[in-house]
Parts: sequence; C-alpha cells; structure tokens
Amino acid sequence: MAMLEACINTNNTTRKRKQRIFEFKTFPKSIGDRSAPFRDNIRSFLDEFCEQIEPQLNIWSTLLLCESNGVVFPFYVIEEHINDHSLRPFCCHCKFVGWGHHFVCKRRYRFMIPSYGDKQPMRDYDRNNNLELDDSYVLHGLIHCNGFGHLISVNKLDLGSANSLTEADVMSFWDGICTSLKTRKVSVADVKLDRSMELRLIHGVAFKSSWFGNWGYRFGNGSFGVTEDKYRGAVQFLAELSLDKIIDDFKSSRHRNKLQRMICKYQEFSESRLGSLSELMQCVLEFKETREIERAILSPRKVCKYEHYAVDDESQNSMCLEQFLTSLLDADGRWPPKRVEYSLEVIVKLLKQKNDPMSRDELRESARPFVGDTGLIDFVLKSINVLSFENYVIRRVVNSLTRLVEYEICEAAYDLVDMKPVSSLWKLEPRWPKQRLERTAKVIANILKDHKVLNRGRNGPMSRKDLRNMASKYVGDTGLIDFVLKSIDNLVVGNHIISRTKNPLTRLMEFEIRDRNSEEFGSEEERDVDGDILFLYRKVLLGYPLWNSVSQACRLVLNSKYFVKEWELGVGNAEFMTLTCRVLPSFHELDTELTRPLPPGELVMVTPWMTIANLREVAQRALRDTYCMMNKFVVGQIGGLKGIQDEMVLAYAVEAGAEVWVRGRGLDLSTGLRYEGGDGYEWESRVECVCGAREDDGERMVACDECHVWKHTMCSGIDDDELELGEFVCGDCDAKSKSELLSQ
Repeated sequence: MAMLEACINTNNTTRKRKQRIFEFKTFPKSIGDRSAPFRDNIRSFLDEFCEQIEPQLNIWSTLLLCESNGVVFPFYVIEEHINDHSLRPFCCHCKFVGWGHHFVCKRRYRFMIPSYGDKQPMRDYDRNNNLELDDSYVLHGLIHCNGFGHLISVNKLDLGSANSLTEADVMSFWDGICTSLKTRKVSVADVKLDRSMELRLIHGVAFKSSWFGNWGYRFGNGSFGVTEDKYRGAVQFLAELSLDKIIDDFKSSRHRNKLQRMICKYQEFSESRLGSLSELMQCVLEFKETREIERAILSPRKVCKYEHYAVDDESQNSMCLEQFLTSLLDADGRWPPKRVEYSLEVIVKLLKQKNDPMSRDELRESARPFVGDTGLIDFVLKSINVLSFENYVIRRVVNSLTRLVEYEICEAAYDLVDMKPVSSLWKLEPRWPKQRLERTAKVIANILKDHKVLNRGRNGPMSRKDLRNMASKYVGDTGLIDFVLKSIDNLVVGNHIISRTKNPLTRLMEFEIRDRNSEEFGSEEERDVDGDILFLYRKVLLGYPLWNSVSQACRLVLNSKYFVKEWELGVGNAEFMTLTCRVLPSFHELDTELTRPLPPGELVMVTPWMTIANLREVAQRALRDTYCMMNKFVVGQIGGLKGIQDEMVLAYAVEAGAEVWVRGRGLDLSTGLRYEGGDGYEWESRVECVCGAREDDGERMVACDECHVWKHTMCSGIDDDELELGEFVCGDCDAKSKSELLSQ
C-alpha cells in the first residue's frame, strides 16, 4: 500500500507521520464486512482508517487515490456532538423525509469530499442543516449514530483531466461506505438539475425510477400529500404513453412535425421498435451518453505547454488589485500595504521586460535586488493565481514539460477587467446566504444555456421578464431572483459569462450568455441531442396539449423528491445474534399522547446464552449511548420474550433478529427523549392541508390565525411572490365564522 510522508503541526510542535493512501474505488471494500451496529463500526473505522487533524473540531481525514491519473485528494469525517447547548440539535432532513418521530441522537457524522483544489474545504459545511442543493462538495453525507442518514449532495470529482470521477463513481463509493459500516437507512432529496430540467422527471419517465434507484433507493416521502402508490402510478402512466397517441394528440400543435422527425431519427439508432415514451427517452439518453464517450476517446487532445495551476472555478476568476491586497493583508499583516503593492509592481515590470514566462526561482532572484525581503517576495508569489493589474493579467501556471511553477503576463481582454465572479454577489451584503446566491446564479445560467440550445447555438438575448418567470419555477423567492438579475454585470458562472444589456428598440433589459473561451456549446450533433431532450421535457411532458392527465402525472413525479434506501439487518452468527430494542412508552401515554409512529428500535449484539437481566443492562447502555437525554430514562421491564421468566437464558426465549421492547417508567416525553421533528413536534404543530399532507414536507407553509393549523401556501392560493404574509384564515375557519354570522 502506498505511503505518504506528511507533516502535522500540533501544539506548536511538528512531527512526521506516515499517512496511508487508499485507492478510491476499492476503499469501501477495504473497510471489511462488519457485524456490529453503526455506532460501534464508525468508531473503529475512525481509529483504523483515519487521522484526527482537528481534535477541537473532531475532524478526521484519510487520503484517496484516483487510480486513472494518480491524483490524491482528502476524504473527511466530522463528528458532531448534540447536547443541551447545541444551537440546532434537530435534523430537518429527518423531518422532511418523514423521520420526525425519531429520537435525537447524541452524535452525527458527516462524510465529505471537497472540490479538488479547494483551499478551505471546511469553511461552510451544513452546520445549520440547510436543505439547499450543495454543489460545493463532491460528496456530502450525514449519518446519525443510530444508523439513519442522509445523502446531502453528490457531484462528479473534476480532477482537471479527462480521467475525472463521474457522479456514478462517487455514488458507488458512498454506497460502499454505507454498506460496510452497516448503515440502516439513508435518504436523499433528488433535486438535481440538468441545466433547467428536473432530472427526477426525465429519469423517472425513461427508467420508471429515480437515478438513485440504480443503487437501491426507493420512494420515501412526497410533498403535497403524494404517496408511494400515486408516484408509482404516475411514473407508470407517463412511461407507457404510446408514441402513436402522442403524435395524434399533437395533431393541432405546431410541434407535431418536429416530434415526428425526432422519433424517426432515433428509430434509426434503435435496434428495436420505439413504441412508448419511455423507450424514446431511453434511446435519446443512451445516444447522448454514447456520443459523450466517443468524443472523450476519439477527439484529439490539445497538448499545451502550460497548464493552469488551480482547477477550481473560484480560483480561475480574475482578482483585481484591491481584492488581492485585501486578501494578502488578511492572511498576513506583517508588511504594510505600500510595500506589498511595490513588490507586486516590481514583479509585473520584470515579467513585461522578459515577455516570456519566468520560473518562480528566476522571478524571485530577479526581484530580490529591488525588494530586498525574500520573505515578502515569496509571500506575494505564493498568493498570485489569476490577478488583474492595470491592463494586464498575471497567471501562475505549470509548465507541462518541466512540471515547474511559472508566471506569465498578457494583456487583458477588454471585458476581462470588468468580469465579476459569483462570489461578488455576497460582497453586496444581501440578506440571503452565499450558497443560495450562487445556486440562483447557476439556475439563471442554465436557463440561458437552454435558451441558446433551443436556438441552435444562436446567442439570442432573453428578456428579463421571461428569464425571471422561468427562474421562479426553480427558485421560490422572487426577491432573490430580482436581486441576482439586478446585480448581473459580466458575471462569471463556471466557464460562462452572463451579460446584461438594454435593447435600444424596446428599452427593455435583456440577458445573454457566452463561453469564456468564445467556444460554441459542442458540435452540431451534440446540440441536437441536448435540444431533443429539452424539447421532450418542455413541450411534451410539461406542455402536453389539452390532456390534463399528463400534466397531473408530471406534477406528482416532481412532487416526489425524497428517496430512501434500507439495508437488511443481519441476524448475527454462531457467537452473537442481533436484536432490536425498541423504547415503548406506558399504555397511558400510548393512549393519550402519542400521535406519531414509534421511533425505530436500537440494534444490540448479544450472545445466545445471555440472561434477560444482562440484556436489560445491554439495552440500557445502547440506548443511553445513542440518544440524547437518556439520563432521564429508567429502563424497566423487558418485553417480547414470550412470557419467559426473568433469569432464563436468552437463547431459549428469543430468536436471532427478533424485536424486544423496553418500557420506561414514568417517561416524561417533553423533558426526556427528544424528537428529530423538534420540541413539541407531536402536539404543537399540526399540519392538515387540503392536498392530504399531515406533516411538514419541506414546502412553504402558513398557519391559520384562528385554528393554528399549518397548510401549504400553494394549496391556500398564496403566491410565492408574497414574502410578508399578513393575517391568514383558512377556508374551514372562514366558512365556520360565516355560518355563525348567518345563524345569529
């Protein structure tokens, strides 16, 4: 196994250690098949495979190797402790997936792979349980110590080469980790977009399941009262739509001829007859994937002498002089600003005189007679990545032949000086968090790219009104959309630039997008495939003429966001068997207070010859180790043992894999065990909407001022534009008050 020399600074002392490097694709198997519960497996995993790099923050890491190109990158595990002093002890991921009745765990573990080249990987992870889609991490998963967890985000690992790891590779890695550590259930919110298209609808129609279904994820919880039966029926209905019927229904539509040509085109690529919408969608998606693979293999690779040193999008954005000086002074304030600026001027003059890239050592020695302080020179050179200085751009690059760091200077394009990164939106001090601003900017960029694809590559501008209306389908807060649109002025989003101009004829504001390298969006054939997928999504699925059943089925699929995978529990082996201990309140509490399902039981490994008295101790220890506030819980009876007396040997009483229950004497639910749905989850917040929803599903809600029952704003006729909601009285209370007035 490969080894890496690493230096770690702890308590102002430096020591060397050898940190192991594991191959990415085989790492989950190297953990081994463990039989203990997750709460025990995670501890042994951290001891055996990880190094603690931040003891105060309980952060562990290990190094992973991409076998195809030899790139090494970190994999982090963060242990969070939940107690009475925690600001946000409850997990809204649990709440929205339907696990709000689970008890609050004492510990939860985050599994994270940051974007390659990220200099601050732990800066903004999901401490507040934010439900916004997170593209800043390649992998972000959270597992509670009871074995129930959530996959928050999964993205491809861009390593700056053709051998990057795909989303499927990262997903298989996550699935292997969960399997090896004996995770019980994991949920995921399938809210991924392909430009402006919801992938769960595209993949659901094509393959009758979510993309996550490839790894065993099934329907978990729906919004607006959608049940699993409704979801299955909607997916089946859309997938089995006959192409002949679709063409007949489009006979009065101007899109009929294009749809017929599309079906004929893909029929030529298919080995079997395309008869349903599912078969057509599968053929289009497979054709797109085949073309992407062929392009990656057969396209001539451009050999450049110089490679950009950093590969993350944020570092590729040009930084102005003021930003550069501010970042340097924040990092190290030993030198006054004028000395730092003078050192930079010397470096620029030397590069202009040479008019050719200079190595770091050459540039350092050339600047030394003018600056004197080599420490200052090294500090400035180390900080340069892409810097705009006057009318020039200075870049730090890597010579692909010598593999040495070099610096080059070139004249800046006219618009390069005025380009602004997405992070500049946050510097305007808005009321929205940085993550939501960046996501909204990406949504706007995706809509503009789709607009260009539909125009066959012609970069026709899009009006502010049309862009705003389209973006509101994916971002509910129109105030946030207006802020981002107002702030766009040569905004850099990924590899594209969004510009804002005023139409001289209509005097209306318009937006357009272009590639940073002035390249078109792929070949004509590639644009055709993307345009075909977009056509099927917008014009057929969402714009089906006259037939409401298709629109209703699409809405049911789009309202089904949460999917869950459940791992089967082992029954043990010859030496140990697995039992589930469930906390069961008193009969009085069951009859008068509990309105939600009982929380899941906790797993324990016991020997077949253990006595029931010992089982009581094991169950109590497991429950107190797992859940918060267990010191207030007194374990009393042991049930589910078929009436066997107290000191009988357990092997004669319970079979492996069975469930026993533990009853609490005088269990005070309000001050004892706490639910993931939050304090008062069972009794204070009642959800009862006309759509059928009976619990919080993560959608926008409003409470009636009369009966205090929560309902969806959409179901109550309240637009998303209404940010400040005034007095609200639900339809039932309004009808009741009118009836009382009439009876007087």
